[in-house]
Amino acid sequence: MGGCAAPYCNNSAIKGYTIKRFPKNPERRVIWVKNVNRDDWVPTNNSLLCEVS
Repeated sequence: MGGCAAPYCNNSAIKGYTIKRFPKNPERRVIWVKNVNRDDWVPTNNSLLCEVS
């Protein structure tokens, strides 16, 4: 499994973080992409984000 897609983040499941796949629902995916805040970036079906609480 890969690492987090957030800018400057190097968290991964190997390091013990919870990793979430980008939603397949187009409306939810747009919200996630906006919140990641990466210019001209399009997630793939394998893109991931870590959950840090």
